[in-house]
Amino acid sequence: MSVEVITTISPTTNEPIFTRNGISAEELDQLPEIATSAFHSWRATPLADRQIIIKKALKLLVDKHDDLALELTVQMGRPIAYTAKEVVTAVKRSEYLLKISDEVLKDTDGEAEAGFKRFIRKVPVGPTLIIFAWNVGALPPCTQMQH
Repeated sequence: MSVEVITTISPTTNEPIFTRNGISAEELDQLPEIATSAFHSWRATPLADRQIIIKKALKLLVDKHDDLALELTVQMGRPIAYTAKEVVTAVKRSEYLLKISDEVLKDTDGEAEAGFKRFIRKVPVGPTLIIFAWNVGALPPCTQMQH
């Protein structure tokens, strides 16, 4: 089976802005195994190390702020004044979650009972697939798939 070609079309110019090959059926079949392997590695990583990784990722977002804002504008057709703010807002929300992560992810004590140590431990439970609409208002013309 041939790999499909995916072309993203600008909603403002109706011109192609990005073309790439999709993944093969074999690669698609491997995704659950790859995601599970990555999950097990992430789960085994101590929270402090995960926080360092997230801080590095957020620094990349900050360093590439202008490029990311322009990319969002081109892909969505949204004015740059708004997309630049979206990058800043994403970083701020992430920084807040980082700030509270030690507290909210620590064990929660359960009801006391002699001879027992009861608690709730919050741990990653598995990979997650999230599919969401990208620029709902312009979805129909945004992406075309060709075989």
